[in-house]
Amino acid sequence: MARASGFVVLLTKDRMDAFLGCVAEERAFAEPVADFQHSRTAPLVCFVIGAGKLTHIGLGRRGVRAGTGLSRLNIDKAEELSEPISVRKLLNRLPKRSAASIRKRFRSGGLLTEKGFFAVVETIRQLAPQASSLLDRFSETRTDRIRRWPDKARENLAQQKEAVLTALSIAGLSRDPVQQWAPSNETPVSFLDGLPSVRLREDPMVVNDLQNLPGFDVIKTYPYGAAVFESEETSERLTVILANRLPLEEQTGTDLIYFNETYQSFVMVQYKAMEREDRRDEPAEAVYRLPDAQLKKEIDRMDAVLGVLKACAPNTDIGGYRLTENPFFLKLCPRLVFNPDDVSLVPGMYLPLDYWKLLENDPGIKGPRGGLRITYENAKRHFDNTSFTTVVSKAWVGTTPNQSQVLQDVIRATLETGKAVAIAIKPKKPAEPRADDEETEEEALDV
Repeated sequence: MARASGFVVLLTKDRMDAFLGCVAEERAFAEPVADFQHSRTAPLVCFVIGAGKLTHIGLGRRGVRAGTGLSRLNIDKAEELSEPISVRKLLNRLPKRSAASIRKRFRSGGLLTEKGFFAVVETIRQLAPQASSLLDRFSETRTDRIRRWPDKARENLAQQKEAVLTALSIAGLSRDPVQQWAPSNETPVSFLDGLPSVRLREDPMVVNDLQNLPGFDVIKTYPYGAAVFESEETSERLTVILANRLPLEEQTGTDLIYFNETYQSFVMVQYKAMEREDRRDEPAEAVYRLPDAQLKKEIDRMDAVLGVLKACAPNTDIGGYRLTENPFFLKLCPRLVFNPDDVSLVPGMYLPLDYWKLLENDPGIKGPRGGLRITYENAKRHFDNTSFTTVVSKAWVGTTPNQSQVLQDVIRATLETGKAVAIAIKPKKPAEPRADDEETEEEALDV
């Protein structure tokens, strides 16, 4: 599992001048550094040092190779400390057990160890409590706060986070904003509560997207939080709603409902946890055991929905063509552990509902003692995160426009299950005005 870490960046006077120029213009800064390994799905906090003082803290990302033994380190969103901190003073305040390895990094630059990173964070927060809001997300205080929440609450947060990340991936938007997650002192109502992009339900952008969603009249009667994610480059956006009628620690899981407004298509994903089971003389494997009485009830509900969808008029438009008009998928994946700093999607198996029905009756899932078990091996094939994102993003699977209009009762039934329902709406991209549609100055004044 990817974890946050830190990188010490030592800049000469010339490079510091270049860095300050980028900061002033709110541009990213790139510095060639000794090659290092760090997951691009976890935060990398950069401590910028010049003339023996820590002056800025920003977020970094490992870039392309910059020569033999070198990588490009891209630094963005750098915050200037109100008062620079002397490196000597910082090192003198470090816990003795961590000081040696950290001292080496602050003298030569480079990637801190995980323990070293958190020691530096806590030391800076002691020396300058208001030094950087960025560091609050990686403090021991936040870690302890999350650890005190009920196990069930953390499990449900992990599922909701996975649903939000999946929706962003389908929409083709960056998952980086999720790394800004910062909880309040109390157990959150939903994962969206910790995101700075959360909007109130009255926000015009949220309401506008909801009004174009079949089933909006049902959703607005339930308690929900909403967040808007937007790409500055493409103006694409995604509105994510988390509707839940139970406290976080009492919820029974998460469903993802993804709506593509351009193609008027719904896709619905239900998450199921696989368990690691040991095997004699072989590596442990992930297993989903059957029968599952709760899953049977959920599939019966899906079948009732399919009966309604099949009664709709057949599609006659190219925008409504689907490889399959069954919108239901199961995602079997390892039991999720809540790590707010990692924005990678959890590996797992997306299985279409029609395929699942064949699989659960296949003799190949019977174990040596007669038990029924689904594994990567006996499932034979599945959609992984990449292939699932591909077929859903352009609505090659899902409901047709006619079918989408009758889903209000389906959404109501889903909201009543006791799960948190993550509803992601990808609205149509606003059309760019054509040159011949633009008013001249004289036309604009002609009233």
